[in-house]
Amino acid sequence: MAGSAALLIDLENFFLGRESNYYRTHQGGTYEFPIDLESLCSFAADISGRQRLVVRRAYANFNDRRPGSGERQWDYYLQPMPRFLMERGVEPVQVFRFPGGGNKNAADMRLAMDATVLRQTPTVIDLFILVTGDADFIPVVLELQRTGAHVVVIGVEGCTNSIFQRYCDRFEFFEDLLAARELQRLDDHDLTPVRTAMRAILERRSPIKFAAVKPLLSDELGTPFNPSRWGCDSTGDFLRKHASSLGVVLKRGEHDWEVSPRVSDESIVDGAATAQDASALPDAGAEVPSEGHSVETYVETLRTGMPRCYVVGNSDLRAITDAVFQTVTDGSGKRIAVMHPDLLNRVTETCDANGMEEAGRKVRDVTFQLFKAGCFQCAVEGPQYGLTDFHWSKPAMLAPDLDSPSALRRRCFDYLIKLLGRRLELRGASQRVQLAPVLELLCGAEPHEDDVALVRELLAEKP
Repeated sequence: MAGSAALLIDLENFFLGRESNYYRTHQGGTYEFPIDLESLCSFAADISGRQRLVVRRAYANFNDRRPGSGERQWDYYLQPMPRFLMERGVEPVQVFRFPGGGNKNAADMRLAMDATVLRQTPTVIDLFILVTGDADFIPVVLELQRTGAHVVVIGVEGCTNSIFQRYCDRFEFFEDLLAARELQRLDDHDLTPVRTAMRAILERRSPIKFAAVKPLLSDELGTPFNPSRWGCDSTGDFLRKHASSLGVVLKRGEHDWEVSPRVSDESIVDGAATAQDASALPDAGAEVPSEGHSVETYVETLRTGMPRCYVVGNSDLRAITDAVFQTVTDGSGKRIAVMHPDLLNRVTETCDANGMEEAGRKVRDVTFQLFKAGCFQCAVEGPQYGLTDFHWSKPAMLAPDLDSPSALRRRCFDYLIKLLGRRLELRGASQRVQLAPVLELLCGAEPHEDDVALVRELLAEKP
């Protein structure tokens, strides 16, 4: 298909449907919309293929409210969304309610009007990806199809009109796309296209800088390269974790890390040998993981099942836990009660101001693990006061035995190692969590010695 594509999201429909499904299948915890948003944007990019997504919009009355809980009379549940949307490159469209009208109808009408107008613009939009399950959009779909456009709809399971599905050129449940993505991540041959593309790139020129890898791979693959598909926060993390499988060697250049073909890979190397940097090699004294124990396996093990845990790079983890500790304590070390959304926003602002890439997503991932690890307790007076297993809509306070950011990281590491051990055991792993891959997972390629000591200490305590 020629032309361009547009992604139009009926935000309230998507958010409420996904939130309802989350609380129906989970005990405790908090629905994390940004995680779903990241997946949704990735699915839209996959569906559009070579067509450029020239429009990305989400429609809602972001000032809408519903009855709150605890100390909050009202829950303005959509107010944090514009920031999350803009972090993912999606334009938030505020839809105001006219006197006598309804919030829902106003958003639906605005989305429908934009879709028909976009079809008539000079930029040829041939593909519309609508995220909604509302059958009121059937006339819009029919009108777009009448003009020759292709319409794909992504709906939420249990919140989508079954008749609506029959009118689309293609319909997908968001949950089915998630399940397919998990299977794709577990595919042993998943790296083959990337390895082939890297080989072609390095045959033309070597070495290449880290910063050039992502655009070159995207061009060679014919689709945007997304390192998160392989459980990596950045292209650099992807290269470090999969250097061996890709047949490349990593070296520190004058201004940036560089990628060169591995000497032993004769299908890539043509001519003089390239020296291998010692920093890219495993530590000679490190424990070599046995079969089935690798950092890639550990990443997928933590991401598969509930709860899903996404480990961020060690330097970002340290920055986030430092910011969390500063936010929930005053200068004298006294604990300050905070609301979960407020904590996310304040820590994200701190990390974003310090130049952290994708700060919002990383802060959410780390904060989720801190809460699950019992770093926070309920701060509401009453029977739940002091409990670490509580609903995160209630005020929270740092646990009294945590007196430093290092203590936060220790408890977070402990939680992840225990969760990893339980899941490996359920998968029939013959050995307990191994030191080398878990060190690489939690501490990265350039680990901080204090965090390495924490991981070694925790692993030594495990039976």
